[in-house]
Amino acid sequence: MKRSLINIIGFSIEAIDGPKGKVKDFLFDDSNWIVRYMEADLGNLFKNKRVLIPGIFLKKPDIEHKQISVTLDKEKIENCPVPEDMLTISKEYEKMLSEHYGHDWPWMYAAPEGAVLYPSRPITVPNVDEKDLSSSLRSLKEVKGYEIHALDGRLGHIDDIIIDENDFQIVYAVIDTSNWLPWSKKVLLSINWLSEISYIRNEVLVNLHTDTIKNAPEFDHDRPVEPGYEQELAEYYNMSLVK
Repeated sequence: MKRSLINIIGFSIEAIDGPKGKVKDFLFDDSNWIVRYMEADLGNLFKNKRVLIPGIFLKKPDIEHKQISVTLDKEKIENCPVPEDMLTISKEYEKMLSEHYGHDWPWMYAAPEGAVLYPSRPITVPNVDEKDLSSSLRSLKEVKGYEIHALDGRLGHIDDIIIDENDFQIVYAVIDTSNWLPWSKKVLLSINWLSEISYIRNEVLVNLHTDTIKNAPEFDHDRPVEPGYEQELAEYYNMSLVK
């Protein structure tokens, strides 16, 4: 089943020996479009503590009970190394996570030593070049709201991301056109149409024309993505491209 990633935020986290924290955010890799980390909030009214749980430990979300199970015990989650802040995730911190969780992940070695891998807020420094942000990690909460820059103009913004709940592979982006059109409409775009996510400009570049996006079959955000709707979507985009 394919479902909204935003809707999972706030779910309780169920370790193998009991509940431990709440889902705060997700970090996904826009080079292979998969959730790499889940950000967990372990804090309470008196203390704030947020840690990262690698996606390989996530199980299928339980929509009915609003919880997500992980193949870790509470102690392992509680003792996870906490980053100095949530502004950046460095290569060194990812190595610490690897040692803590007892797994080695090849993506940690894709960036230069000391490179910043995860800016969690929009970067507004004018002299920063996109190519200097040597990472493909993106925060779901940070990307939500980014404008859509189509081939012939702007239309709407990112509202959500749709995953395959079995493996947390990202399959669609939810686009809300309401900030550009006089009516509110949400549509799905396959991630194959997304060419770039820009921190500098707070936008997503899409290899489609605005009319194609605007006239796409409407998406009901309160329902899972059914095979019939996916078939309708595929047929629509295929027809649009041959016109």
